[in-house]
Amino acid sequence: MPEDADLELIGEFITESGDLIISAEEALLSMESNPDDTEAVSTVFRAFHNIKGTSAFFELSLMTELAHYAESVLSRVREHEIRYAGGYPDLALRSVDMLKELFRLLQEALAGNPFTKPAGYDDLMRLLADPEKAGISDAGDPMSETEPDAPPAIGPLSEATEAASAEVPEKPEPTVSPAPEEKKQETPPPPSGTAPKKASAQHSRQVVESSIRVPIKRLDRFIDMVGELVVSHSMVAQDRGVAGGENHELAKKVAHTTKIVRELQSMSMSMRMIPLKMTFRKMARLVRDLSRKIGKDVHFITEGEDTEIDRNMVDIINDPLVHMVRNALDHGIELPDQREAMGKPRFGTIHLSAYHSAGNVVVEIRDDGRGLDRAEILRNASERHLIEDGSSMSDREVCNLIFEPGFSTAKIVSDVSGRGVGMDVVKKNIEVIRGHVEIQSDPGQGSIFKMSLPLTLAIIDGMVVRVGKEKYVVPTISIVRSVQPTRKDLSTVMRQGEVLNLQGRLIPLFRLADLFTIQDAETDLMRSIAVIVENDGHQAGLLVDELIGSQQIVIKTLGETLGNIAGISGSAIMPDGKVGLILDIGGLVRLANQT
Repeated sequence: MPEDADLELIGEFITESGDLIISAEEALLSMESNPDDTEAVSTVFRAFHNIKGTSAFFELSLMTELAHYAESVLSRVREHEIRYAGGYPDLALRSVDMLKELFRLLQEALAGNPFTKPAGYDDLMRLLADPEKAGISDAGDPMSETEPDAPPAIGPLSEATEAASAEVPEKPEPTVSPAPEEKKQETPPPPSGTAPKKASAQHSRQVVESSIRVPIKRLDRFIDMVGELVVSHSMVAQDRGVAGGENHELAKKVAHTTKIVRELQSMSMSMRMIPLKMTFRKMARLVRDLSRKIGKDVHFITEGEDTEIDRNMVDIINDPLVHMVRNALDHGIELPDQREAMGKPRFGTIHLSAYHSAGNVVVEIRDDGRGLDRAEILRNASERHLIEDGSSMSDREVCNLIFEPGFSTAKIVSDVSGRGVGMDVVKKNIEVIRGHVEIQSDPGQGSIFKMSLPLTLAIIDGMVVRVGKEKYVVPTISIVRSVQPTRKDLSTVMRQGEVLNLQGRLIPLFRLADLFTIQDAETDLMRSIAVIVENDGHQAGLLVDELIGSQQIVIKTLGETLGNIAGISGSAIMPDGKVGLILDIGGLVRLANQT
């Protein structure tokens, strides 16, 4: 890289190339199930070609060399000189991985760290320079079944490397353009891992919207200021001089301002939201590589990739998602011969989906494998003294045992899914962002891992309630209704405590005053208000003294010290300037239904 290189331009090159690499990887995965997809081949070819030209302009020789030879291989596929089969899918994906590593090292070099050639670069270049001489052929089908004891298909390709004796020139033979080419990216078709895809002729053209890049810090600052504007506006709108209706002109102007503030808030919230598409694409690659490593045949299907979630949650859910996908692959899906003996298709299926439910985003991982072994889980839990011998437990309670701290699934899953974070950490990471994770399992038929996540971490609509002298916020999306209890509707049920008979349904009541030790709260149930809330199909009645009113709440985190308070998910600034606590409805409903 020249000493006088424009660092800002290089930064833009890194960002734009990241998008190209993502599109190329997606297209390569698509080509494994549909090698004749000409649009996918062209997408990969354009990615390598653009990176080659721009990296040559910045004199990034390693990147230029790699992109050139990878482009040459893809050119042969495009011209039908070779099939995209046999060892070529692994070679192409390995080239993409090496490009990722080169860009990572380039980013570190811009920060002042020394740039070093990545390990395995020279071996990969020998393979790309003359694949046939290196022992790579297009014989076979990239989707063919892998025997259980076969070597990993995406490994170091050491045998092929040893067979390669051709020397790679220091510089690519063709002359590359001295100036960066204009990058025109067409939106690639959505991925579905190794699942079958439609022919490229059915691909619809998509309109590419113009956009600009804004630093994340600047965007975060803007969103924070909009949040403060919402709080300040709420204070003004609820001021006695405005809310009392004494000044009609002022009230009219405030009402008009309210519309503008709400629109501005809606726009700022949309800026925080990004689709789960990129996260799902990572899982597609994980399934592809790992299934080959452990000798299993898997169709990976995605649905709801365009479902949007707060971008701050994407990194948080990545590790739990990886862990659960690995569990589904290694513990859930059986080996092909085992599946055939059980009357199942040799190909297992992992279905990753996202959808909206009750104001939350639900991410669901479903497999058609063997399911969880109830007896094995109970035995492990008993050995670790998590349960008493002979305990009577429902299937749901047994499944939830794997989330207990100290519970090891080492005897239930292999080292593939046993590495990394434990299931208790998975649960903790999800609950930190006010989410919830649960498991459903049907022995012999498969399992469902379900993560329920809040739409946003920033602003919610909430109902402000009073208990004693304390104020709390109940997320409006969780409220079913509020009722004034009557004596005939109240009763006490063994093992459930106080319940409210509401239209023939017994709803457990939860005294917030007891949970939070509030001394001056109302104790007479007939003078309290029951706020009926719902989470995951279960309802509970929260007993409060007063409903103050609804408003938009800017969520503030409690920090690590106060972040684990039972029943509390965050805090907020009230219209009077005081701090109010936001109730964790999911946690309260589960607690109420357990008592």
